[in-house]
Amino acid sequence: MSNRSTRFLCLAGLLSLLALAPHAFAQQTPPGGADADVTTEQFRDWEVVCPSEGGGNCTMYQVVNHPEGDQPLMQVVVTYPPQLDGPAMTFLLPLGVHLASGLQLSVDGVEPAQFPYQACLQQGCRADLPVEPALLQALRSGSTATLSLIDPRGDRMDLDISLMGFTDAQGRIAR
Repeated sequence: MSNRSTRFLCLAGLLSLLALAPHAFAQQTPPGGADADVTTEQFRDWEVVCPSEGGGNCTMYQVVNHPEGDQPLMQVVVTYPPQLDGPAMTFLLPLGVHLASGLQLSVDGVEPAQFPYQACLQQGCRADLPVEPALLQALRSGSTATLSLIDPRGDRMDLDISLMGFTDAQGRIAR
């Protein structure tokens, strides 16, 4: 198979992956599940979901669109897992990302935190990042976080995450 054919097939695969991403996100429900009795609050670009009865932890999330369109590409979830002393961020991405490269998260261009993917299932790939105090402070005082990943073609893709409303939303979910 020629190099040109290989590139064409890779591009076609990427385009079909990106075409399926909105459908995957449309079928997803906010953290807490569709059957859960929850309340939601909007904090600028972040949404907080809490159990209505007051039992359990609240979660905040944001859906990030593809940089070249208005199609959902990634969901960022922040929660306080019981097994950690602080918050953790979970990134839900479509299938087809380059797993071995892992991910990088930087805030306002500062030195990035590197972390691996945890698993890929039918709905997409998941990566978790425990949020250290220095990173939490950067997220609270920053304006944009950037998640860098390697796409199926081997190209770096930077996805900007708005931090507008992050501080208030994080204050709402803090234990």
